[in-house]
Amino acid sequence: MTKRKMLMLGTSYGTRMMLEYAKSKGVYTIVTDYLEPEHSPGKLIADEYWMINTGDLDALEKKCREENVNAVVCGISEFNLEMCMALCERLGLPCYCTPEAWHFSRDKVDYKALATSLGAPLADDFFLSDPPTRAELDAIRYPVVVKPVDLSCNRGISYVHDEKELMEAIDYARSMSKSRKLVIERMLHGEEWYGAYALADGKVSLLGLCAMYAEPGYPKFCYSITSTLSNHVQDFCRDINPHIENVLKAVGCREGYAWTQAMLDEDGHFYIIEMGYRLDGDMMFVPFKDLRNFDTVAWIVDYALGRPSDPALLPPSQEKAFERVATSYMLWCNEKGGTIGSIEGLDEVASWPGVTVDSLAGVGDPIRPFGPVGCILFTTDNAEEMFDMVRKVNETVRIRNTDGENVLIYYDDFDYLRRVYREGLEGK
Repeated sequence: MTKRKMLMLGTSYGTRMMLEYAKSKGVYTIVTDYLEPEHSPGKLIADEYWMINTGDLDALEKKCREENVNAVVCGISEFNLEMCMALCERLGLPCYCTPEAWHFSRDKVDYKALATSLGAPLADDFFLSDPPTRAELDAIRYPVVVKPVDLSCNRGISYVHDEKELMEAIDYARSMSKSRKLVIERMLHGEEWYGAYALADGKVSLLGLCAMYAEPGYPKFCYSITSTLSNHVQDFCRDINPHIENVLKAVGCREGYAWTQAMLDEDGHFYIIEMGYRLDGDMMFVPFKDLRNFDTVAWIVDYALGRPSDPALLPPSQEKAFERVATSYMLWCNEKGGTIGSIEGLDEVASWPGVTVDSLAGVGDPIRPFGPVGCILFTTDNAEEMFDMVRKVNETVRIRNTDGENVLIYYDDFDYLRRVYREGLEGK
């Protein structure tokens, strides 16, 4: 019997797990991009690799037909996901994400308009022509946030308090974006969460509410800890999750995995910020396998290989805080940056029972200040065990630049997390 063949577009977070799962099922795996294997680690574990750029759809289509490829997937890469959708359409292969639904993940203006039409709570926004009129500028009530319409991960975002800052923020956002369209909305003040969702044949299930915590003294976007350890869980599940699930269905998310980011404003209400129809960058889908008995990697790979999804296999939506804790400990570079001179301890951490390590960093690679360099994923029975695991990682892992400086940010604000965990279990 001929083996099924799966093509992986590029190497990114999540790639290794998808390849390992496919190989465990007897699938022949191929990785393609223009990089040599030492710079595209997925190629080192696949059965075969190609040197075809993931953006060269004509060459990929021809090669896939010649080699009888049965499935095309990718890890956490928005560009490669777009190429995956296009290539699957050409080849007549299934892809959980569709261009129609993906549009709302990439266009914040259209997403806000759709969500608002459904009665979902979002921050008030302000319209500006290009160029803006005097009346439009006078109508803005500061402070506001200015965002490119098509970028994620805080790229191109500015927090604005007056008209001078507004004009600078508009120029900055457009310099980062492929679009002239912008989102200008009331600045919310509060903590951020995101809900992670599994989907099957149009049914939506909240796998878990994920809270994000930065080490005090470092930029807020450096979320060292993303975890189901959270307060306000029941408020989220009751007040805003029904809106989010309705919006995901209206967007056209029917299969696979999606997430929606929300903020609890100082006015006491949750507001939707944006969505993503892809795997989350901090990889909480990995510890959800243990916490919720749901394997997102298998779910996506099996669907790509042609197995229909079964809504009966989705776990029930979360309704209250979990006592057990799923955690992603993201390793961020501090203000030093440079070039990686040595990596210590990651292999040891990866050998610990129940721990998954995913890192694309290698000796000789450049690292930018306040950029991510790896992810450590695990589930514990309670918060104190989670704190112990983070302490062990802090004692074990060192990433040094060529000047010998340890460049990692370590999280240790456990007193704060202890309070949040207690509040969550008490329904606060």
